[in-house]
Amino acid sequence: MAKTVEEQLEETLNSISTVEQNGQRYTIKDRELWRADLRQLDQRAQRLEKQAERAKRGGLRIQRVIPL
Repeated sequence: MAKTVEEQLEETLNSISTVEQNGQRYTIKDRELWRADLRQLDQRAQRLEKQAERAKRGGLRIQRVIPL
């Protein structure tokens, strides 16, 4: 089942928090692993926040329609 915008935003904010607390990369034994890119996470969070605000207002608003 698809996740709501709020659930996606919460997961993204949790990921940002994890990266900020623990760093971008880490090692396990001889392997080096990277977490998600912080810049991309920030951009996604901003986009999801806009979508969540739009959903709270009732969706998109159409102000003017020009007939063809």
